[in-house]
Amino acid sequence: MRRFIRFALPASVIVAGSFLGIPGEEKHPVYVGARVCAECHAGQGMGNQFSHWLLSEHSEAYASLATPEAREMARLSGIPGDPQETQACLGCHATASDAEQWEKDSTFLIEDGVQCERCHGPGSEYMPAEVMRDREASMKAGLRFPATPDCILCHYEKGSHVAIHHQPQVDVERGREIIAHPTPESARMGSLPQPRRGADSDNPGPKYVGVKVCAECHRGATMGYQFSRWRLGAHSEAWAVLATPAAAEIAREAGVDGAPEESPECMKCHTTGGDDDHGFLESYSVADGVGCEACHGPGSEYVAEAIMRDPRAAADAGLKPVTRETCLTCHGAAHGKPFDFEPALERIVHPSKPPKVADGPRYKTPVNLALSPDGKKLYVAGEASNSVIVVDALERKKIAEIPVGGQPNDVAFTPDGRTAYVTNRLDDTVSMIDVGTDTVVRTVPAGDDPHGVLTDPTGRYLYVLNTAAESISVIDTSTFEVAKVLSASRNPWSLSLSPDGERIFVSNNLSRFVEFREPSVSEITVIDAELGVVEDRIEVPQTNLLQGISWHPDGEFALVTINRTKNLVPMTRIVQGWTITNGIGVVWRDGRVDQVLLDEPNYYFPDAADVAVSPDGRFALVTSSGSDRVAVVDVAKLIAMLEGATERERRDVIPNHLGKSSEFVIKHIATEMSPRGILVSHDGTAAYVANALDDSLTVIDMKSLEAVERIDLGGSKEITQARWGEQLFHSADIAFQRQFSCHSCHPDGHVDGITYDIEPDGIGLDPVDNRTLRGILDTAPFKWTGKNPSLSRQCGPRLAVFFTRVEPFTPEELAAVDKYIQTIPRPPNRHRPHGADLTDAQRRGKKMFERTMTNDERVIPVDNRCVTCHFPPLYTDRTKRDVGTKMQLDRHGLFDVPHLTNIYDSAPYMHNGISETLEEIWTRYNPEDKHGVTNDMTKDQLNDLIEYLKTL
Repeated sequence: MRRFIRFALPASVIVAGSFLGIPGEEKHPVYVGARVCAECHAGQGMGNQFSHWLLSEHSEAYASLATPEAREMARLSGIPGDPQETQACLGCHATASDAEQWEKDSTFLIEDGVQCERCHGPGSEYMPAEVMRDREASMKAGLRFPATPDCILCHYEKGSHVAIHHQPQVDVERGREIIAHPTPESARMGSLPQPRRGADSDNPGPKYVGVKVCAECHRGATMGYQFSRWRLGAHSEAWAVLATPAAAEIAREAGVDGAPEESPECMKCHTTGGDDDHGFLESYSVADGVGCEACHGPGSEYVAEAIMRDPRAAADAGLKPVTRETCLTCHGAAHGKPFDFEPALERIVHPSKPPKVADGPRYKTPVNLALSPDGKKLYVAGEASNSVIVVDALERKKIAEIPVGGQPNDVAFTPDGRTAYVTNRLDDTVSMIDVGTDTVVRTVPAGDDPHGVLTDPTGRYLYVLNTAAESISVIDTSTFEVAKVLSASRNPWSLSLSPDGERIFVSNNLSRFVEFREPSVSEITVIDAELGVVEDRIEVPQTNLLQGISWHPDGEFALVTINRTKNLVPMTRIVQGWTITNGIGVVWRDGRVDQVLLDEPNYYFPDAADVAVSPDGRFALVTSSGSDRVAVVDVAKLIAMLEGATERERRDVIPNHLGKSSEFVIKHIATEMSPRGILVSHDGTAAYVANALDDSLTVIDMKSLEAVERIDLGGSKEITQARWGEQLFHSADIAFQRQFSCHSCHPDGHVDGITYDIEPDGIGLDPVDNRTLRGILDTAPFKWTGKNPSLSRQCGPRLAVFFTRVEPFTPEELAAVDKYIQTIPRPPNRHRPHGADLTDAQRRGKKMFERTMTNDERVIPVDNRCVTCHFPPLYTDRTKRDVGTKMQLDRHGLFDVPHLTNIYDSAPYMHNGISETLEEIWTRYNPEDKHGVTNDMTKDQLNDLIEYLKTL
């Protein structure tokens, strides 16, 4: 194995000055890997430190992520992907998982799990023997000595882990004793024993390449996690066990002189190639124990992928089949231990296919739907099934299902009906479907978290609402290039084209940013469909959660669903029906807006999700996903009521009047569970409702205004605990007078973007910003005060006392809701996909995030460094801190350290939501440098820090 000398930095990342405290030198420490550490820390002279690590769970930490248990833990944490490719898992299970490639030497292997450098820091600068022998010099060069609090940052109790392995929190002090590897007082520099050299490695003939080379192909799900399976087996520890007292006793009884780990007699069965005459390449290591080539033969001639894919060619190049005789070579006389070939083979089997994942119940979760121009096909976006379900609108039955991208949300047909477009939220793409064949023919990149989609009247331009990016992509369908990107408001959600084809109205789910303790103001974004430009921005005061929107056929106005969340009113007013009210807005073509409630006293209309207007303009149908019904609005009566009112009444009285809906809501129609999207057929005879949590469509006869049929979309009939919890989460049955659901404040399991006055600390005091539920399971305690140690406490007693005003859940229901919240997925980070290099700005920002010195070379106290409180991989140390943000209405300044995962997508910030942007946290609200030292930063440095924070 070669010894690391110096790593040459790319020009863009060379840091001038004294990064390591050595004036004038330009260096950046890099990770060299455990095998390089072993060059000195192996052998009895160093207390067999390296072997001790090889036998520990730390060395298997990465491999353990390939187990079914790890995948279940990930699922419980809202991680939909492979744990071995997810930073939230790798952050504690692998060294340097978030480092860029240039920060890792070629000797480094992430598959070695939690290595020496995970605790002691990247070793390139302190690894030379002359540095390591000098404690002061080695620490100056970056050597760290971890303390118990450092261990706790990864080993704290995680709900997702306890749920699977049912073990209490790790006893860190006991763990430190187990992994302790003190250097002997009479230490002498050790080394890995060299393999017995038979043929010269430069001569022709097959040679051993080592498991690192095998791992390059035989890793990951597509290859059945073969390398990880080996790493978790006894074969990988075969050389390391020779350093144990038990091995020493066996060797003594067998008459072996010297250390077993250096004895040819022991190594012939405990290492690969220990008893033949083939050569060894530099990539081979004795420390790998019994590797792949011990059974399959030296791999230098067959290791090429092209050869391995051809069984005959691989056999001709030396790949050997494994037989009973292969194993008996070593196991036939293994110190008197019995050997049973069949069970042994079963234990080490390593299939070349992905592990079969048990198929649990598969749901559809239909959220939106569209009807083809000829009226024959309904396309339904199935968010949970990652598919579009095709329904014959005439026969009213499911006829096909089309796999699309992750979490499809909305569907739109082209004017000629030949093509349909489907937005895929999880993938940031749009699937293009050939309607004739019901197949995806193209996938088009979109922006962050696309929701609504629509074409212009000609079909030339495709409008896609990028909800998290707060933008609108205008895609030229002749080239599928983005022609322009328009600025929306916050969380653009749905869009509707005016009957004359001139304007597009866009609803925005979240309120604009407003001054602290001021009412919300939402926006309708108006687009000129011909020019593809934003024409107007219509304000809708005192509202949020503008979602469904639909034009009236006369083109004079559109209807939009609204919430009027009076978040400045103390939550005590929930019992009076004041805090959260639900309705629709009438958005006139000239920019005026009227608001009316669909609530009635004791009969609220929670979570108005979508609206559709009949072709003749008589009726508007509005879905309530929180109460499983559709309200039928007589449009003429609604307009007459508004036009008969005074301006003051239209502005101040009607928007808050709980009784007015009885004048224009003529009927409520029961649907199945959690109705979301709705449309009316082109001929006006029927309406179709997507019942998200029933996996069905409700058909409404527009003549009788009755629900006449249920169309089954083929979801599982088994209701899991998590699915039950999802149903409860979206139901308003939990609240006094049924005004709202959990979903009302956490749409998509995320945030509603506003601050609430919750009264346990006094009415008007301690306003708190709403926090996301995505990926929160392992970030306890909860609430800004950190008072709730568990989700059960958060969603049970606290919810009952301060929000619902009735007991919301039975113990069984509470367990189900907690289960659902645990599994709410966290979207992939759009600013840095896993494994991607940082940009120059992000790289500089990472240095600011991890810095220990100010610009003027003052040492930053450990407790005031960003990385201390926001420790990876979840970027919280789960403590409470006073960072100087106590304000006029706050009774205290001690707050829970929030996690920073996808922080770019959860504005506003700080405990009271006072900061609209990440920049403001430090430019306006950190005057005394208590929330990290930032006042010495230049504007460019702060910008870089923000760019890095967005990657977390």
